[in-house]
Amino acid sequence: MSDFKAIERNKDIGSNHSLLMKGMVPGIIYGKGTEPKKIALEDKILKKLMGTGSFYSTIIDLDVDGKKEKILPKQLQYHPVTDKLIHFDFLRVQDDTKVNVEVAVDFLNKETCPGLKKGGVLNIVRRKIELKCATENVPNELVVDLEGLEIGTSIKISSIALPENVTPTIQGRDFVIATVAAPTVVKEPEKPAEAEGEGGETAEAAADGDAK
Repeated sequence: MSDFKAIERNKDIGSNHSLLMKGMVPGIIYGKGTEPKKIALEDKILKKLMGTGSFYSTIIDLDVDGKKEKILPKQLQYHPVTDKLIHFDFLRVQDDTKVNVEVAVDFLNKETCPGLKKGGVLNIVRRKIELKCATENVPNELVVDLEGLEIGTSIKISSIALPENVTPTIQGRDFVIATVAAPTVVKEPEKPAEAEGEGGETAEAAADGDAK
């Protein structure tokens, strides 16, 4: 991903409140064995990054006052009343940095899946999978191909080809990601029985008796 420009925060920049009023969002870059760095990014740049769909699994190149930083987004904080973005935490990464990331699952060929064409339903159990890997191996997405799958098929983590040295954080079981389930049959409610009058007569019979 191309460089995004940020500025380092110092006493001359102003308070967090003043930054937010200027359309800037304060944040911090931290990493094991390194000094934390307070920075600020334009709100519109953050929103652009967040709109990629893989924000928390994408290594981003930042230009902080001319110095290059590789980061991985870790946390966003919002104002409790206005829901406005007010702070972010970025993890400083190197090639050998090990991280846990959630990666989205993309399902291909829904239109041609035999089970879905027969009326089956794609029951998604996990839309994202948490993976453990080095930062240089973080996949942008995980792909599940539905081509040829029939009703009753379970798609498990073993069905996905993971990159080298990338492993799911859940170990010891071949967990389910999705299933091609049978269609749900909606049973129509039974019609209510005709109301009965006293002595077991129907309402219609009772009405006839009253008319005599």
